[in-house]
Amino acid sequence: MVGFFRSGNLASRVFDRQFLSPRPGATVNTVRQFYENLVPSYTIYGIDCPDYSFRKFTDDGKYLVAFSRNHQDLIVYRPIWLTFSCHEECDSHDLPANAERFDSFFKQLYSISLASSNEYICEDFFLYMECHQYGLFATSTARSNESSVTEGAIHGVPSIEKITFYLVRLEDGAILDEKAFCNDFINLAHSIGAYLYEDLVCIVSLRYQTIHVLQIRDSGSLVEVRRIGAFCREDDELFLYSHGQAAQGSSFLPGIKQRLLSFIFRKTWNEEPDQALRVQHLKKKFYFHFQDYVDLIIWKVQFLDRHHLFIKFGSVNGRVTRSTDQNLAFFAVYNMETTEIVSLYQNSSEELYSLFEHYYDHFHANPQNSLHEKFISSNPNSVHAPDQLRTIKSKASSPSQQFVKKMMASLPYTCQSQSPSPYFDLSIFRYDEKLFSAIDRHRHCTEYPIKFISVRQPNVVKFKIKPGSDSGASDSRGKRISSLFHPFFPLALSIQQTNMQPTVVNVHFRR
Repeated sequence: MVGFFRSGNLASRVFDRQFLSPRPGATVNTVRQFYENLVPSYTIYGIDCPDYSFRKFTDDGKYLVAFSRNHQDLIVYRPIWLTFSCHEECDSHDLPANAERFDSFFKQLYSISLASSNEYICEDFFLYMECHQYGLFATSTARSNESSVTEGAIHGVPSIEKITFYLVRLEDGAILDEKAFCNDFINLAHSIGAYLYEDLVCIVSLRYQTIHVLQIRDSGSLVEVRRIGAFCREDDELFLYSHGQAAQGSSFLPGIKQRLLSFIFRKTWNEEPDQALRVQHLKKKFYFHFQDYVDLIIWKVQFLDRHHLFIKFGSVNGRVTRSTDQNLAFFAVYNMETTEIVSLYQNSSEELYSLFEHYYDHFHANPQNSLHEKFISSNPNSVHAPDQLRTIKSKASSPSQQFVKKMMASLPYTCQSQSPSPYFDLSIFRYDEKLFSAIDRHRHCTEYPIKFISVRQPNVVKFKIKPGSDSGASDSRGKRISSLFHPFFPLALSIQQTNMQPTVVNVHFRR
């Protein structure tokens, strides 16, 4: 029976399910093993579809989000399953011509205009609140590198005249609320500048070094409940005014920077127990690097829970561009209630890497995620993920410290950046992550199909995903691909983009 069960026969698995109960707590993992048989087995190449930019499926699988090419309109689809009839055995026939259309798989619910004439929708930004089926979108005007000098603004950070966040009810397209930031800069690419946790959203202003914490109310309103930056407590500014120090406010370091320096000072002070050597130790470890600490700015933030933020502080040189290993960076755990920094790690810290390796899921904290997203492969919940990480570490040519910096570069994690599809589950399938990944990113096109191989049967290719046309191998230079996998249906879109050419969309599904 065990050999028959592992043979990959779907009927035998259904039969076996009637007689064998999974271990307590293992029901979902057991059910997900069925996806080894329920794979996309058919591909429609270059499907006839609207010329839209398709963003992603929502985590509950109810909606497919897309944007118009002029970055003005939001279009939302509902996935439906292809149905057609034949006079004879359907499997022996090609699909009817009218079945090979985009609207055979997706039903358009609505199209609404979000951006005004001088604003554009950021197609990389989208966060989904599943419990209310709300979507958070962003629009912005053009970026200006010649920003005027403004009090409190970081010198050299570009400015955007207006950035607007819209809260949309995806069920009917109603715009419930909006929040605008003027003459500011927020990194909207891949939703880096915002993080959603339950009903809380934190938005990072790079230009003014402020963390805005918003609450999404049940009524659909966006309410700012906390602002962390120049001041940490709600009454800090009132305290300064009452003591006649507001006029000298420009001479003060921001409140969050004061907390950082205080933590580093106390940590350095406690490292040397000898009173005679403590002053020299402070000079060497703290005062010598004091200006470097002062120059640190907030790059990125995520929630760990409702009370703690995980903040990345980096050097000014890497504030907007991609950071490098040479840049000084620190990771701080900040308690919003006590306004204290609880712990601090440098980006080369072996201790932080150990925490990352063994408690990976805590860096993806988001209890409102769908059931499917809770089973994204990670070190704690998969025996295959640590093996993959060890393989990467063994192949690394750089020293251990440089490897740790490289791994820590992805922290804090970007919210909702991984697909919960079971086809990315490392306990079920193996695939080349250099070509395809659960992470929401564009990749260079490959000339050959991407193979998904069974973990149970290492020599068996379960299915293949081939982006682009069906004309065989072609020139892949200048082409980028992205994949959109449904969270639980055997359904996927592969999208190939080429400069100055129409987008090629393939639909992969189980027939």
